Amino acid sequence: MANRQPAFRQNIQRLFDEAQQTDLAPGIVSLIESRATHAQIREVSVDKILPNPAQPRLSYEEDSLTELADSIREHGVLQPILVRPVGPKYELIAGERRWRASRLAERETIPAIVAEFDDQTALEVSIIENLQREDVSPLEEATMFRKMTDIFGYSLRQLAQKVGKDKGYIENRLRLAEAPADIRELVSLRRDTLSHAYELLKIGDE
Repeated sequence: MANRQPAFRQNIQRLFDEAQQTDLAPGIVSLIESRATHAQIREVSVDKILPNPAQPRLSYEEDSLTELADSIREHGVLQPILVRPVGPKYELIAGERRWRASRLAERETIPAIVAEFDDQTALEVSIIENLQREDVSPLEEATMFRKMTDIFGYSLRQLAQKVGKDKGYIENRLRLAEAPADIRELVSLRRDTLSHAYELLKIGDE
């Protein structure tokens, strides 16, 4: 038993070496190494994959998905998604855009890293993976940061290191998560109002 974990970590590293095109961040790989009980790369039926019920993303741009579907029809899926087994099916943890686009492209299977880990790890991995995306909205980021601090107990410093942002950036997003509804609505409608929202948040009288 004492030799199992180092051997398993080597196996995980080998899997990710084989899937050189994977876009999973090092922080996600380290989480999988430390918490997963089994992992393998395989082709999984697109129809057997279930969307993540705790998916932190709120929306996806249809035009972007259509473009990705066109690329998948021509070149296939170059980066494997991450799933975990749930009974006879699989729960999607990371790579939802590729899965959605694969469905649009009418692909039967998709390359996937199949790993077994608990609910907390699944949510944590999903949040961290989504925080790497350039198209994540400020409100989505704010909600994800709040989950990382409240649910998983990350400190500001730990969270900043995990997602590659400075502490001031994290603090501002956390303030946005607690903003009055009208300010959050303003930011959701127009990203260019974000700086105005931060100024409004300095006013104590709601």
